Amino acid sequence: MHERTTRQHVSRACLLLGSVMTTPAAFAESSPRFAGPLLSPAPPLPVGMLNIEPYLINSQLRGVYDGQGDRHDASGPNGWYLAVPVQYGLHERVTVAASFNASYNRDGDQTRAFDIGDTTLSALIGLYKGDGPNRPTLTLAVRQSIATGHHDRLEERPISVASGTGVGATSFGLHGQAYFVDGHLRLRASTLWRTPGANAGVRGKSAFGTPSGFDGRVRMGAAMTSLLAAEYSLSRTWVLAGELLHERESESSLHGTQPAAAGRDEFHRRDPSSWRFSVVPAVQYHWNDNVALVAGAQVSLAGRNSSAVFVPQVAVNMVW
Repeated sequence: MHERTTRQHVSRACLLLGSVMTTPAAFAESSPRFAGPLLSPAPPLPVGMLNIEPYLINSQLRGVYDGQGDRHDASGPNGWYLAVPVQYGLHERVTVAASFNASYNRDGDQTRAFDIGDTTLSALIGLYKGDGPNRPTLTLAVRQSIATGHHDRLEERPISVASGTGVGATSFGLHGQAYFVDGHLRLRASTLWRTPGANAGVRGKSAFGTPSGFDGRVRMGAAMTSLLAAEYSLSRTWVLAGELLHERESESSLHGTQPAAAGRDEFHRRDPSSWRFSVVPAVQYHWNDNVALVAGAQVSLAGRNSSAVFVPQVAVNMVW
């Protein structure tokens, strides 16, 4: 269970997409500035706008939730992750994006190593953009993960900690946004659904808890990530933000063969479905209309067959 729930969190952390700030072209100089919460996606960017938002993330395991939802204390080495989402406004209704990821982790003997993570390519397609004081938007997201990290044969690497899942999965999402309280409050709602059936070959020690000599395949179930977010502008410089995060993953299966005293034995495992609920408070500091610092943490409050985590993170949101 620990291997799977840790892998779920690493996968989510490596799929962050940046959030665009409001710009002088869109609003008067006295309008509130927003850089976006830490996790919730933004609507399509204006044509020609480039948004880069590097994240530094520290993942801390604080416990595990069992199959009945009871929390048990657990600990492990802290993981450091770098996520660099890049977005570009290609069309007034289309933004293309990529998220590049890396990790700096240590294993049980305290050996540390830097490694490249999985990559994500995305397209945000504007479905609706309203006028008036609320300025509501509705966006369709299409996302494809690419297995550029290392998920297996970890015994051959400097440390036996995976930097990816090895699975190329397709996801679809809907993102909504609107303004309230004379533009000082911005609300977002988002859901992202990963299609079932993504699979990958697994050799040796892996992100899925397999031993040296294992030879088989993993097949992933569907997954859904849902977010509710709010940002409130205290001033042109300071903004408070908060998110409610719910992650759910269906059953996955692993099958293959592994070494045995008399040759090789068949191996079959089915991991149960899991979920986790977290809060993500954050604060934004705006140097100007184009650069802002966003700092906060994910704190898990409940779950089932998943890890209890504390994940402080900081991002610098930059637009051109």
